[in-house]
Amino acid sequence: MHMPDGILPIGQAIVYLVIAVIMILVAIWQSRSRLTMKQIPLVGVLAAGLFAAQMFNFPVPFGSSGHLIGTALATTLVGPWVGILIISSILIVQAMFGDGGFLAYGANVINMAIIGAFTTYAIYYFLPDKWKEDRKKFAIAAGIAAFFSTICMALFASIELTLAQSAAAGLIFSWMLILHSIIGVAEGLITFAIVFFVFRAEPSLFEDARSALFFTKRTEEAEPKFRIPIWAGIATFASFAVMSIFGIVASSNPDGLEKTFEVLSENGIDVTVLESGIFGFPEGLGWDILAMAIVMIILFFVLIGFSYLLYRFRLYKFKKGQKAVQEKGE
Repeated sequence: MHMPDGILPIGQAIVYLVIAVIMILVAIWQSRSRLTMKQIPLVGVLAAGLFAAQMFNFPVPFGSSGHLIGTALATTLVGPWVGILIISSILIVQAMFGDGGFLAYGANVINMAIIGAFTTYAIYYFLPDKWKEDRKKFAIAAGIAAFFSTICMALFASIELTLAQSAAAGLIFSWMLILHSIIGVAEGLITFAIVFFVFRAEPSLFEDARSALFFTKRTEEAEPKFRIPIWAGIATFASFAVMSIFGIVASSNPDGLEKTFEVLSENGIDVTVLESGIFGFPEGLGWDILAMAIVMIILFFVLIGFSYLLYRFRLYKFKKGQKAVQEKGE
């Protein structure tokens, strides 16, 4: 669903870019104290894992393909504001490799990060209290949220495309919504499975996730350590290895958005897509696999390093707060 450059008029793309930047700044402000220090390592692992997962395109009917987007997954585990930041960060890295345009970055952030995160939040908000307190039902809700958020992302992308190609409204809406409804089913099943596994492997993250999702502040009594669970490290490295190899040779069918462009072209509607991206890999499957593996390993350690710096900053504030409480007590 990555919007390329050239599809949207420049004025329209700039408006989306301004909205996206404003929302990212709001998300940064809101995220300052949303996470517990135990969740911070999860942010790096989650971002790295989602970047890897988005490489793998699975086939869907009508000669198209889809991939995990992960917005509902991120929102479920770390809340909507941090979820927006994770997906927005992934999108800018992908744009550097030509997957989504730089000028279209604003539209992609609005569709895949902002709309996806708040659709997920809205579904959780209206859940019965019993579902909010049960890990399995919470995971089921994550799958449902992933399905509907995928459709909502496609709906907003369709609106943006229709504003640019008003004569093709019928084709755009029908193909985008049909294809992404199918992709949404896979997104929902994958999201449910991952959330269920995470809460089963690390039960304490369930309460942390609820706290981040419903904006309830948790007080940390003891000084937590920076720890990446073994299962998370293994799962992330495994996904990197698998996606580095199979992500290149996965379904070569166009994704839902690209398939819609094909249909528009077949119906005589001109669709202009501009090449973008800073980096590229020389042709040749062997080099592609090696280069992508190297890039993903570097990215993994950069994200973990960033999350560690964030942890150190939060730890400093934690100790400063404890010292102030002790001095006040004395």
